[in-house]
Amino acid sequence: MAELPDFDTLMKLHKEDPEALERLRQNLTSELMNKASDHTRRRLEGLQFRINMELRRASNPTARFLRLSDMMQESFHELNYCLNNPVDAVIARQNTQKADIVPLVRRTSGDTPSGRH
Repeated sequence: MAELPDFDTLMKLHKEDPEALERLRQNLTSELMNKASDHTRRRLEGLQFRINMELRRASNPTARFLRLSDMMQESFHELNYCLNNPVDAVIARQNTQKADIVPLVRRTSGDTPSGRH
């Protein structure tokens, strides 16, 4: 696995070649995911998707930092709750509704949105 450069090198990349820093981030992330088991890889890919979406939504480096920091704080809060209230956490997870299934109604060519002809 490629090594993470030292802090000074990362700062230099950040200032002089942000695209190279982003490529480094993506390459290191890909290497890590490729070494993970299938189950872990799927979870990591989901987390990476969320991270990438938050990074896209941020307009500047400070906003990027704050968005990722909020994600970490939320995860730590959830972990703390689970560690201190394991039974309640399991019950809450079991009682969580996964999704609402909304039936699709197919319209015929003569139907209008109100259902009248």
